[in-house]
Amino acid sequence: MSPTPGAPVTRRVLLLGAAGLAGTAVLAACGSKGSTRASTGTNVGLTPMDNASSLIPLFAADAAYKYVVSGTPQRLAFGVNDTDDAPLLAVPASLDFQLSRDGVAIGGPTAVLGHSDGVPIGFYPYQATFDSPGSYQVQVTLDGTPRTVAFDVVAAADSPLVQPGAAMVPVETPTVADHHGVEPICTRPSGTCPFHTMTLTQALASGRPTLLLVSTPKFCQIGVCGPVLELVTEVAPKYPGVQVIHAEVYTNAEAVLAKTNSTATGSGQPAAPAQAVDSATLAPVVDAYGLSYEPALFVADASGHVVERLDNIFDRAEIAAAFARVS
Repeated sequence: MSPTPGAPVTRRVLLLGAAGLAGTAVLAACGSKGSTRASTGTNVGLTPMDNASSLIPLFAADAAYKYVVSGTPQRLAFGVNDTDDAPLLAVPASLDFQLSRDGVAIGGPTAVLGHSDGVPIGFYPYQATFDSPGSYQVQVTLDGTPRTVAFDVVAAADSPLVQPGAAMVPVETPTVADHHGVEPICTRPSGTCPFHTMTLTQALASGRPTLLLVSTPKFCQIGVCGPVLELVTEVAPKYPGVQVIHAEVYTNAEAVLAKTNSTATGSGQPAAPAQAVDSATLAPVVDAYGLSYEPALFVADASGHVVERLDNIFDRAEIAAAFARVS
């Protein structure tokens, strides 16, 4: 799933692999196993040989992806694989995360609660602000064994991602009345979700708090887009003052899937939806927000500035807290 070393890192490659490069937990559909950062020398993503669980980053940890930046608050999700390298849903209630840079500890350990409410795996949303770019590590203890994950931090100016504190970007996202070239406008299995009544541009112009969810339930590469959309749908009615916009990742994924299946050879088995969109066109919202993963939830206050961004995996508790923060 990861790009070939030395190959150009395109938005297409990123969306198809970067978000879940960190381990098998969110890329179960891909059947990925093995090291997630061959250059680190840590145990990340490797099957433990000492009967202890592994800590895995649920984000693109390499500098090539420009995901983690300095100077602004960052939320990094980590999961736990068991001794058979399978993701855990029931994770320890909390873990103490010790941050280091180049092997030198920074401050003391931070206790992070485990989350798993309404999503298929357990995870830890570790939060920190990094003073400068460089190579960092976090260490936890699992089954009595220290586990370390290395990741790179780049300058915020080098990342295309819209960061907390920045202004939201108006985009003519698809609505029921005007699809703006996106077919379908929502791949929710039970039918179009209720978050397509106005464009993101209109929502931001209204001067009300706005949440933007970018996810594609049917074609999600990391297996959590559907659950988080359902959770947002469940929580939203409790916060009527907050607007929600949902935007799909692709403009023509259904057409690409149909074409792929019509030309299938060999066994004649239809292509898996999430694996059949290599040539699909990315929706404008993806480039506008610098996304290299899915799903993403941008939380904006009434002024239209991002106060929080939830990436890759987030559960009912984090979603409810995001609504409450701007309501």
